Amino acid sequence: MVRKVEKPKLIAFEVTRRCRYSCQHCRADAGLEQMDGELTTEECKKILASVADFCKCVIIFTGGEPMERDDIYELIRYCRELKLRPVLATCGYPINYDSITKLKDAGILALSFSLDGASAETHDRFRRTPGAFNKAIAATKAARRADMRFQINTTISKININEVAAIAKLAQELGAYCFNPFILVPTGRGEKLSDQILDPVEYEALLNDLLRLKLKSQIEVRVTCGPQFARVVEQSSAEKRFGNIEGCMGGTGFGFISYKADVQTCGFLNISAGNLVENGFDFGKIWRDSDFLKEIRDLPSYTGKCKICRFLNICKGCRARAYTISGDYLGSDPVCAYEPEAGKYESDEISKKTL
Repeated sequence: MVRKVEKPKLIAFEVTRRCRYSCQHCRADAGLEQMDGELTTEECKKILASVADFCKCVIIFTGGEPMERDDIYELIRYCRELKLRPVLATCGYPINYDSITKLKDAGILALSFSLDGASAETHDRFRRTPGAFNKAIAATKAARRADMRFQINTTISKININEVAAIAKLAQELGAYCFNPFILVPTGRGEKLSDQILDPVEYEALLNDLLRLKLKSQIEVRVTCGPQFARVVEQSSAEKRFGNIEGCMGGTGFGFISYKADVQTCGFLNISAGNLVENGFDFGKIWRDSDFLKEIRDLPSYTGKCKICRFLNICKGCRARAYTISGDYLGSDPVCAYEPEAGKYESDEISKKTL
């Protein structure tokens, strides 16, 4: 029997790779110049329409810095016309009360701001831009004044792991509805940070710290690119309070569309499942029929210790980190400390979860 393919709940749409910052970890290797092949307004609209024909999901306008596009308000309005739900991920520097008012009028539903340190010293060094911290803080204040929902995203590495609790506290004080740590995947410019990836012991300790934070936090706490958090929650029985926590959603509940129209599992696994311009703007066909996506969804085909792990069906490991470190996107996530027992792999159970 052919299993029904899960439609994505979230799609990140990288509408540009232009950005005035030069952040150490940037997976897009963004810069001031427009990249060859950046999509036109009409191409962006055709992509949005093709997504809307297949599913009514959240569209995350991302980059680079999506506010660098002159047509960003037009694209947001079109998104709403299609009954999609637009949100926007920004570094913060283009955001003030006037721009937030325009975003709100266009139909944006929420924003995310990046804070990679609890102080200007850490954040500005990470972003390689003096004043970046103060601009991000000012942007959150403008959002609060405009009554715009926002979350704080933080990329965690050895550089700032000791500031996680302080950043979470700051996010709450600023009025964020959610603190969303991302575990570093060293892609793009981030390849130079390979020595700053958390080791398995540090990572396991962080996951448990984040669970404790989630249990006591007054705002929502999510974890991205840290799929083993789902295992830690289940092992602690905390799912009784939070419900099921999903691991990696890449290729199932989450998709990514690049600045040149490539469909990917996420922005960190730079492998194209198909190009929307080349296939005539049919997102559904790529999502359903891509051999690459079928392979990603086939959990029994995973290798290494993931293959025998009883938590694979809820975790799935980070395919991007596995690929970046070992070259095998079906291999083990190198930061995972959990050692499964051989022979405990329940292939029938995991097959039921395979899409």
